[in-house]
Amino acid sequence: VFSFSPKYASGGSDSNMNGKIAIKVSWKRSRSTVEKECQILRTLEKSGVPHVEKCIGPPNEYRFEDGRVIIALSPVVESPRGITTSIQDVDSGNAQQIAVKCVVETMVGMLRANIITVDVQPLIEMNSGQVLFIDFTEARNIFEGSDGSADAAGIVGFCSEMMALIPESLRDFTISYLKERVESVEMEGVVFGDAVKNVLESIWDD
Repeated sequence: VFSFSPKYASGGSDSNMNGKIAIKVSWKRSRSTVEKECQILRTLEKSGVPHVEKCIGPPNEYRFEDGRVIIALSPVVESPRGITTSIQDVDSGNAQQIAVKCVVETMVGMLRANIITVDVQPLIEMNSGQVLFIDFTEARNIFEGSDGSADAAGIVGFCSEMMALIPESLRDFTISYLKERVESVEMEGVVFGDAVKNVLESIWDD
């Protein structure tokens, strides 16, 4: 899979702020992967998961070569200060806390939607701390296994990757906000499965 686009940037926006889109074109062998990525992104959008790119419209045939598909992704937002993948590079103080909140909100939102992924790819705006997660080619449903049970190892791996984005200096703030988000979701009537809840509790009990 490859993609080409204007410069990606975050901003945590739920809209395509400047009318630009990113384009991803599959290879023939990865056609189904890109089609599935679009489906996953639509599931996340429908579930209200924040700070995640959106798939705009259905996959379309790539007109320059048979057997390949093209998808459009949004948002694309220019950033005057630049983008990083590390919260430690973000301006200290409130901006770093905003970045932490974005990570936690996305992690809890994805778990609520029963979606996990590997090789998480955050784009973090350096002066605001806003985050956009991109590239969900490896994303899958927690219950995708042949026996229908929750992928406990996958949940652990996903949460470990997300928590690894957080600097140690912000761990206490992160744990407090994670508990707050989980409690808020549960107050809405959402029941996390045992496999998910065990991992979440192990994070704040560690």
